[in-house]
Amino acid sequence: MTPRRNGGRVPGMVAGKIKELLRHRESEPERVEDRHLDRFFNLIFWSYFAGAFLFHVYRSDAIPGDWPVVLGFLALGVLWPLLPWEPPSDRRRLLFVPVFLAAAFTVAFLDTGGFAFGFLGIAVANAVFLFGFLRALAYSAGITLAFFLALLVLVPELGFRDALINSLLVLPSLAFVIGICMIAVLAERRKERTQELLSELEAAHAELRRYADRVRDLTISEERNRMAREIHDTLGHYLTVVNVQLEAAGKLIDHEPDRARQEVLKAKELSSQALQEVRRSVRALKPAAMEEQRGPEALERLVREFEASGMRVSFEVSGEERELPPEAALALYRTLQEALTNVLRHSGADRVRATLAFGNPSVRLTVADDGRGAPEDASERGFGLRGLRERAAALDGSLRAANAPGKGFVLELELPLEPAGG
Repeated sequence: MTPRRNGGRVPGMVAGKIKELLRHRESEPERVEDRHLDRFFNLIFWSYFAGAFLFHVYRSDAIPGDWPVVLGFLALGVLWPLLPWEPPSDRRRLLFVPVFLAAAFTVAFLDTGGFAFGFLGIAVANAVFLFGFLRALAYSAGITLAFFLALLVLVPELGFRDALINSLLVLPSLAFVIGICMIAVLAERRKERTQELLSELEAAHAELRRYADRVRDLTISEERNRMAREIHDTLGHYLTVVNVQLEAAGKLIDHEPDRARQEVLKAKELSSQALQEVRRSVRALKPAAMEEQRGPEALERLVREFEASGMRVSFEVSGEERELPPEAALALYRTLQEALTNVLRHSGADRVRATLAFGNPSVRLTVADDGRGAPEDASERGFGLRGLRERAAALDGSLRAANAPGKGFVLELELPLEPAGG
């Protein structure tokens, strides 16, 4: 017989609770093993029940005269499958507990052979699982007191001293039962706590995976934006200058073929640089001019390249020059490159003035032209300026772009000389 969940499961509770501490996920082989354990301990109970009953019959002269013991055995056999070992949903099932205890006490007390005393151990074990450690102790104390009073009343010839001694002999075995059952109860609590922690760990792991996916998506998005900025800043610059030089060559080819040839050669040189820049962008996204020269020298070389296209550009450095952090130097270079490229493309300016001012603790690049300015929303719609703002923000700097009073356009980038967080 396999008892129901809240039925007679001394074996399922004692052996099962200890075993389940080591088990986080119940597999099919373990469930089969549980069923075998239930059957095994049920077999032990019924074997003990039959042995105790037969031993009582063997030692008794007349069964009809021992009707209280017989009724007690009958009650134990009926109540065993119904006895709850966990707090039942139907509180009325708890009524089986005192009835089982009364039957166990009757059989244990009246059985002259003392072989049926183990039923009291089962009743105490049941109290541990249902009511906890302290109540089980009180349960055991109550059994001992009842045993003492029963001896005084029913066996008065023993006297107070012998009745007390015989009663106290009950306590060690009941305490042992409580201790063994508490091990199972604590093991069950640890198992439940372990499962709770495992569930929390799994939830945290799933949350971390979601965060990792978000970080990955953000990283990919930022890298795409960075690549887009680099492509815009490099190819856009070179192609704009090449286009201007080829247009100039087209205008000069008829009456000034030598100058036209020079413009074509310059365009070819810039095209080669653009190709090298693309290859270098794949590797490090660093301008070629900045590999040979740093800081103001790289910016001045960039200005000279634009002057070759016919634009009048001036470049000045003020303040005490200081070594620029690599990220700041790259941002300054790209900003000047974007500003000069936009002048060529859109402004129609005759003159451009670029100023690099070293201060403490920042450096400021200002590019101003005398062209026709830009539409009001140009700085918001343009990808190049938006990319420059992202560069500036990443370095704890600021970028301002606006039409100048009267005529022209001004672009100003200010960056700290110390790296962000330094």
